[in-house]
Amino acid sequence: MKLRNKLINILSLAIGLLGAGLLSPNASAAKTMTVNYVSTTGQQLRSPITYTRSVNGINAFGNSYTYTTNSYPSTQSGYVKTIKGYVPHKIQQNYTYASMPTTLTVKYIKESTLARKVDTQYLKQINAYRLTKGLKAFKHNQSLKAKTVVRSKELWTKLSHIRPNGQSYNAFNSGYAEVMAVLPTYFTSYGISTYNSGQGATIVYNPNGYVSYKKTAQTASHELLTCDAEHRDTELNNWATYSEVAFSFHADGSAKMAQLFEMAGAKE
Repeated sequence: MKLRNKLINILSLAIGLLGAGLLSPNASAAKTMTVNYVSTTGQQLRSPITYTRSVNGINAFGNSYTYTTNSYPSTQSGYVKTIKGYVPHKIQQNYTYASMPTTLTVKYIKESTLARKVDTQYLKQINAYRLTKGLKAFKHNQSLKAKTVVRSKELWTKLSHIRPNGQSYNAFNSGYAEVMAVLPTYFTSYGISTYNSGQGATIVYNPNGYVSYKKTAQTASHELLTCDAEHRDTELNNWATYSEVAFSFHADGSAKMAQLFEMAGAKE
């Protein structure tokens, strides 16, 4: 009987200690956050992911990510995922344990939609600058636009003015000319770079977090107008009647840009 009572006392003590631990003010209940991944048009792009946290919060781009505008953070993967064919439409925030929402939606913009909007802004900026120099704005040409789109895709496999077929739009007396720009990786599964030195083209997000078509285009137009005299002179030429541009984005925010110039009556 004494042994039985002793065992009961030990068991009661153990249960009491366990209960005290569960009720301790230092212990936290597990929280879950379900992340939905949708396009700007409302299309579900991948299955939702549910994250569970008991103490620490969760970061958008990795365990050590801090939003910054003057450095390149190196992080581990967070809840924002790379989705083929799409680019994050908005920079997402980090959440502490206390601020974790139950559900969250991350929106992505289709690469082709982003490209089309940046295309428009870019040519608007180039034409506006030409007018300040007393030059005519370039006219649109659907056939030239199609050629430019093809060139922007070709640059992913061969970054050169010599096309994969061995030809070049910069051939002497061809009636055509070409310039190009490269936008380095901006969003990756390891984080997002919000750094922009003002040199070179890059995708840009506004202070409110959304991708800026105008500012992204400005980095490219600024580069082509300032990188050297040859590129600037091409943008300010007085022989081309038409000009079209095409940006080609990838899911990590990188892009290739091709711009073609055409003299009226030129034949490829």
